[in-house]
Amino acid sequence: MSAPPLRVAPSELGDMPLFTTAEAEGRGISRRDLGVFVRRGLFWQPARGWYSSRMDAEIEERHLIRALAVLRSQGEGAVAIRHTAAVVHGLPLVRTDFDRVEIGKAGTTHGRTAKGVRVTGIDVGRMGCGEVAVPDLGTVRSVSPAWAVVGTAMTNNPLAALSAGDHALRHGLCTRGDIDGALDAARGATGVGRAREALVHLDPKHESPGETLTAAVLRRSRWDFEPQVWQTVAGRNYRLDFANEELMLAVEFDGQVKYVSPEVKEDEIAREEDLRSIGWDFVRVIWDDFDDESQILGEVAAKAAERGARP
Repeated sequence: MSAPPLRVAPSELGDMPLFTTAEAEGRGISRRDLGVFVRRGLFWQPARGWYSSRMDAEIEERHLIRALAVLRSQGEGAVAIRHTAAVVHGLPLVRTDFDRVEIGKAGTTHGRTAKGVRVTGIDVGRMGCGEVAVPDLGTVRSVSPAWAVVGTAMTNNPLAALSAGDHALRHGLCTRGDIDGALDAARGATGVGRAREALVHLDPKHESPGETLTAAVLRRSRWDFEPQVWQTVAGRNYRLDFANEELMLAVEFDGQVKYVSPEVKEDEIAREEDLRSIGWDFVRVIWDDFDDESQILGEVAAKAAERGARP
């Protein structure tokens, strides 16, 4: 016996980033059809009673959709915290564990986790909570960007907090004072010491998460590298991602190396030739190099030795 036909054709649905069972029924999608769509891989369930058609969403977007579904299920008083708040604010994260959605509610509980969601009691009044507009998904309540950075450093990967914090500072989403204030307010909490040690390295000069990671690697080098060093050659101004001017050695992060146009590639070659003409040499870093950071440090050491640095 064949299954009864679907009341709504999948081709008619369009983009439905986040919706409830009731909202689906309002569009003529029965509960039975919802189950069929999920089994066919046309919808996925970010939380009980919630669905999304964005099957090709990347991991951060999936986390964001899950977070919004959970927050709306929790009702008034629930806010995004920690790395979930960073995602809500659009802060870039690296090396982050996205398996758990972090939710805060007024109260004293130390946190309870169920089905990939941790709900933690927080002091809502001191954490700069407010509504954040999320494209295509409406608004969601979250702690401030500063508290998102500090919370990420306390409970997730400190490098994730650095990439988020560098971006937030560079784009004026918070100040260094805001972050220091959040650290002071969190004094005595688990992980705040680790967060303070990590966040001392925040630097708005880092223009991308790749530069944040490059800076973290270079801090383990014997040589100091200054970010955002400008050089003028034949009347042209060039910015070096990281530079040691004594060695005349630059370290450059090439995040889009596979995607640049021929024109951009030609400009990059001309730039490097100009800089080499006045004595600069280069170590270039791409995303894959972070799989073995010792190789980056080894190349820096080898280049430094070539340029007469003491071993």
